[in-house]
Amino acid sequence: MPFTLVNVRRAPEDRGVYVLWEDEELIYYGFALGGEVTIKSSVKDHRLGLFGSCTARASHFSWEVCRDPIRREVELLREYRVSRKTLPRCNKKA
Repeated sequence: MPFTLVNVRRAPEDRGVYVLWEDEELIYYGFALGGEVTIKSSVKDHRLGLFGSCTARASHFSWEVCRDPIRREVELLREYRVSRKTLPRCNKKA
């Protein structure tokens, strides 16, 4: 869905993983552990640029509610790396 404030407000206040895209490019996989850090709060912080300009430029996003977000993010990043031989642009460490 488009990375607008209205849509960010519709994101769940749950634990899980989320994906950010810039146009057709998947640029970031992230996770939220629940409690104070939810999918909703995390994507809001990205939209506000609190995690840097790379993810703030996202054009749309999606999410998956899950019990073990860290494990799920690792799985998604592994699948991405196997298929593309690299990590999403904003997941790369400087």
